[in-house]
Amino acid sequence: MSSEQRRLSSDSADAYARAVRREEQQQESEQKRRQDDRTQDSSEISEVDEASDLFRQHSHQQSMEGG
Repeated sequence: MSSEQRRLSSDSADAYARAVRREEQQQESEQKRRQDDRTQDSSEISEVDEASDLFRQHSHQQSMEGG
């Protein structure tokens, strides 16, 4: 194998490694974004649940007081 063939082979391997690394980084950032979205969604749901619980408690208290 000539030195030019080795250099071309090495360049191809380097380009492939960079492409794989870039793709892995994109997947990691996508997974992180999805995880952050899930965390945000669950906190929004808990806020809604707290408001519903407060409304139920208030409604129950009013009915117990006869009003």
